[in-house]
Amino acid sequence: MPQLFAVALAVSVAGVFFDVAHTSVLPLLVSKRCVADTDARWQTSENAIRVVSPGVVGVLTQSVPAPLLYGPAVVLHLLSCLLVRGVRPDADTAASGGPRRLRHEIAGGVRVTARRPVLRLLIPQAALNNLGAGAILAVLPVFLLRDLGPAPWLYGALSTAGAAAGVPASLVGPRLRRRFGEIRMVFVFSAPAPVAAVGAPLAGLLPGAAVPLVATAQVLVGFVVVGRTIAAADLRARVTPTRYLGRVAAAAGVVTRGTTPLAASRSAPTALWAGVAPMAVPAVLLARSPLRGYRNPAGRAGGGLT
Repeated sequence: MPQLFAVALAVSVAGVFFDVAHTSVLPLLVSKRCVADTDARWQTSENAIRVVSPGVVGVLTQSVPAPLLYGPAVVLHLLSCLLVRGVRPDADTAASGGPRRLRHEIAGGVRVTARRPVLRLLIPQAALNNLGAGAILAVLPVFLLRDLGPAPWLYGALSTAGAAAGVPASLVGPRLRRRFGEIRMVFVFSAPAPVAAVGAPLAGLLPGAAVPLVATAQVLVGFVVVGRTIAAADLRARVTPTRYLGRVAAAAGVVTRGTTPLAASRSAPTALWAGVAPMAVPAVLLARSPLRGYRNPAGRAGGGLT
């Protein structure tokens, strides 16, 4: 167990750096107006892999010891590293004309985030959604395996239902963004999040309908999360100066991801209900926000949200 904890910590830290770099470099590879469409295609690929990979690994574990399956994963990560080395952004944001200090970088990211109303709206609602989702996702496997005890194939299907729903969400996301605008798209996908998630705790109260309820919750949550992610990524890129993209992405990541495990230490039924509650708060914040009348950061008549 200590070795597993150490590996999980190292992978998580590396993942944070990779995600911050990915968010920062994307607007340098494509125009800021294309960030949402590009992020949507990335979401399509990621969710398609998440649908296929658990089944493939499940079949392989029948004949190959599970620890050995990390060998191909290591090779694929090294191949990814070689491919990433070939990425050449158009702009070099690293050049700042002088030495850079960590505390100044952090302060700069916080200042930019605090001064832009769109970013001030996105970060707390994302943190609350992650707090709820963290509770549900951490406890749901325990709830399924211990309380419901589904067949292995059914558990695998339930585990990938959310990823399967993310694929169509990533495909329709750009079209919805062009129709509603980035800000309204965040509203559209955030409002139904608590309704989508409520199926998971209801499964504990209705054991006869537990499997359909969990499947429905997984599908709906997967759909709204991917849609909101596409809209939020585009908004953050459009309102953030290029040189601050990495710092703003890091600040957002600390706040939103740091809340994910906070509600995961309770019993399964309590944690599932505790996960739904914070997911309802962003809908209220968005509904009361003065930004609800805007389609995009330019405002209703080219105003100044940026």
